[in-house]
Amino acid sequence: MRTYLLPLILLVLGMSGSVTAADNETWKITSLEVPPYASSKMANGGNAIASLRNTLAKQGIELNVEYLPWQDAIEKAEQPGYLGYYPAWLSEIKPGFIASPTIFNSQLAVLTNQQNEQAFDNLEKLFSDNKVAVVDSYVYPGYIENIIQAYDDSIIRVATDEQLFILLTTNQVKFVISAPEILGYFAIEKGLPQPKIVRQFTDFPLVIGIKNTPENQSKLAQLQSLFDDNSQLTTHYIKPKKLLFTYIDIPHIAPFKQFMETVYDELNIKTQLQAVPSRRGVLLLNAGIVDGDIVRSKSNLSKFDDIIVVEPSLGTVNIVLICRKSETCNRTNLDDKNISIMSSMGDLELLKEFNIQARVILNEDLNHILRMLKKGRVDNVLYPALEIDIHNLRKEFEVVVLRQMTVNTVVHKKHTGLVPELSHAIKAHLPSLTDQLNSNRTDNLH
Repeated sequence: MRTYLLPLILLVLGMSGSVTAADNETWKITSLEVPPYASSKMANGGNAIASLRNTLAKQGIELNVEYLPWQDAIEKAEQPGYLGYYPAWLSEIKPGFIASPTIFNSQLAVLTNQQNEQAFDNLEKLFSDNKVAVVDSYVYPGYIENIIQAYDDSIIRVATDEQLFILLTTNQVKFVISAPEILGYFAIEKGLPQPKIVRQFTDFPLVIGIKNTPENQSKLAQLQSLFDDNSQLTTHYIKPKKLLFTYIDIPHIAPFKQFMETVYDELNIKTQLQAVPSRRGVLLLNAGIVDGDIVRSKSNLSKFDDIIVVEPSLGTVNIVLICRKSETCNRTNLDDKNISIMSSMGDLELLKEFNIQARVILNEDLNHILRMLKKGRVDNVLYPALEIDIHNLRKEFEVVVLRQMTVNTVVHKKHTGLVPELSHAIKAHLPSLTDQLNSNRTDNLH
């Protein structure tokens, strides 16, 4: 019996080994040369690649990576046999592909060389006054891509992050957008000084662009079970040392400016304030070029997806109709096609339910609007006014209140991580702002 038993045992063991080998899967993806995240020259294939490979290996899944120029990698991933391309930002998910859970996170910043002493808290000024280099094949995350598109004439486009490093270290450009880790890798490799950060953005999630096919749905489900915890860490908010805010330069904006400076001081954040026309401030904020605006009505911000209204509200503001003394001034003026009314776009949108028929002239400079009324260049104006402003305006003009609304401070969504702490600080200091506004009103009534 022993003669027959040994071959039987060997046969069973051989079959067992065959089953294990058959159970092993191989997933194939395309990638790019962007060390230390992904690189065929690194022993681990790159840190982002290694994170994916090591996690899949625990499930008996082997990862096969093909390194190509980025656009070639994305196109190759469309072919049969490929799961997708990685590492990609969410902004780089092409039609026909779907995003995996967060696998890794990437840094991103505006960088310069060590010799450059220029300091820019204002991204708008940096981009308007300087050439900035980026990688042409990348679709940068949200508001960073918006900045690049807004200042296209200032942008120099190259093929790779390594070329960004060369341009920077040879002083062909003063500023680039890249991950500090990437340029730091090239600096170490070439024995050169590390580039320095001018402005660091929040970290961004890196995902696999998965080809959206029925056979890949089960693989997506596996990735979700393996990496869903990473999705809770898609942004690692680092509290900035300084923030840039816009504000509309209207009478009695000073208490709001002082209040928000006090709030941010408590959070150990310095503030830089810049007066801008009404509409421009909102556009700059939504694009992420500035960090926030001191005070805005939330009623006309719903269409701006990248602006966060911070609670609690700071007070109330009135949209008023202003006319010269001795002239008819009431809501019927809005229906008269023979009357010219000057207004900002924002104020006009807040009054859309009034169905204004008068001839509207748009002007975003609110101080200029009042000057035009005084000079008789327009018949009436629409204007945002605090109670104290209404009292002062009535000394010189006829004033009719059309609508009252609450106002809040606002920030770009990249500062989502700051909002809870900011809201708490505003709530703690709000009575002092309310007292000051009421005091100013009382003083002007006597």
